[in-house]
Amino acid sequence: MSSVVSVVTRSVYVIAGVLALLIGIVPLLTGTGLLPQRLREFVFEFGVNDPLGIHVVQEMATLYVLLGVMFLWFARHYDQSLRFHWLITFWALLLFWVHWFTAYGDFRNEPMVIIDLIPFVVFFILGLLRHRLGQV
Repeated sequence: MSSVVSVVTRSVYVIAGVLALLIGIVPLLTGTGLLPQRLREFVFEFGVNDPLGIHVVQEMATLYVLLGVMFLWFARHYDQSLRFHWLITFWALLLFWVHWFTAYGDFRNEPMVIIDLIPFVVFFILGLLRHRLGQV
């Protein structure tokens, strides 16, 4: 059972790492001419076609690159990943929280918000399994 949890957790780390790197790298390439036009337009739409908005998106992208590198590093150094795992679980909860309660004080109970809960649930369950199996 311990090896199954290890393989599943490492796989989740690799998938999350690759996704985080893609989410991070795409906005960072916006001004380079290396992105296909469709992706470039998506970044501009996401930044509301506002230079400051696009800049904020690019700043957030740098954090996603860091997150992706950390996921991949801890997939390789699994024996050192338990504290990271619980920090990421907490981060996933915070990410869900900001989608559940808007900045304007509205509570959103929509299917998309429930989907945002999935990463937290996955990391929480894997963390509990790791704890129960004594994985450090």
